[in-house]
Amino acid sequence: MKVEHGTTLARWLDGRSLPEGRSIEAFKQAVTHQLIKDFQWDAERVAEVRISLLQLLEDEINWGMDRNPTALFASFYRLDLGEAVIREVMDWNERPQAAVKLAALCLERAAQKVWLRWTFGAVNTARG
Repeated sequence: MKVEHGTTLARWLDGRSLPEGRSIEAFKQAVTHQLIKDFQWDAERVAEVRISLLQLLEDEINWGMDRNPTALFASFYRLDLGEAVIREVMDWNERPQAAVKLAALCLERAAQKVWLRWTFGAVNTARG
């Protein structure tokens, strides 16, 4: 897997800090694993892909809109991407642009889930 999504994740992390002992590389890997879980992808196949994670998401969204919208929206649900957000993107954008925006939103939401779990998990662990 190419790690070109680093700039998107770095931009998302701007102003946020990772818990002590957590690296940017570990964060990128955790975000990738979050998306593998929520989109129910095969981890080995994702590791072999030679495109960016953002492009993979865009391709998956385009494919899902054409061939399996139920599974695609189930992935959005597992990711906790709000229905109102999805509807707004779909209503205000042509489909190719909607897929690009939804891919970025999915990546950002996965990053948020990992960051919250790491940040508040670290606080709870520190408190005992």
